[in-house]
Amino acid sequence: MNANGRYSFIIFSILYFSSVGYGYAFPSKGPDGEPVVETKDEPLHHVIYETKDVRVMRVLLLPGVRTMWHEQHLDYVNTHISGSPVKVEYIGQPMKYAVMETGHIRFGPHQGKSEVDRITNTGTTLNHQIAFEIKKNGPQGFGAGDRSDVKGFKLVLDKPTVYGWHVELKPGESTGVYTVKGPGVRVVFKGNRIISTKKNSAVTQIKTQDADAFLIDPGTYIITNGGSEDLVFNEYELK
Repeated sequence: MNANGRYSFIIFSILYFSSVGYGYAFPSKGPDGEPVVETKDEPLHHVIYETKDVRVMRVLLLPGVRTMWHEQHLDYVNTHISGSPVKVEYIGQPMKYAVMETGHIRFGPHQGKSEVDRITNTGTTLNHQIAFEIKKNGPQGFGAGDRSDVKGFKLVLDKPTVYGWHVELKPGESTGVYTVKGPGVRVVFKGNRIISTKKNSAVTQIKTQDADAFLIDPGTYIITNGGSEDLVFNEYELK
């Protein structure tokens, strides 16, 4: 192969691999000329935790406010703390109007499938979300997260890369014993104190408020509502 041939091959390889897995090529600007950023760099997506497994963000959209164009290429889970009607604009797809319902969960299957969108809060109240991206391709083989026989847990999400459960406890009530096999995230809708009892570890008391989010490590737990009001939360676990 001559020098020109080698040069052409190198250029082709760079373009090819950037498009199929070594990177995610997305437009630098939207159709209106505004810049496109990664979701983690979008100013209204506040990164509150990040590990090698997940990136957790608090999203806050005031009435009439819109995000920047932002690109998504990772599976994500979006929990709507307080919802609103929204306008969703895409690059390469028709615009749509939708409602983010309070308490609803949205799973974005973007592993290997990049998408660029922009969201406008078209309602009259704050749109508040807790979202997390799954940073590694999955399922990662952490094991089956069956909690069907555990008091207090109701399965609400079962996707190829993540489980989700909804839990409601009256003051003083506890869940049954359960095992977390993969890294997890807990999103609190309501409650002011969690007592977390982990096997072979000290009991942890966690003061909470509405819309708090926490990382959860693998282990065996019992969760008790140690507060004065109902405790309501979602708990997610990577597969």
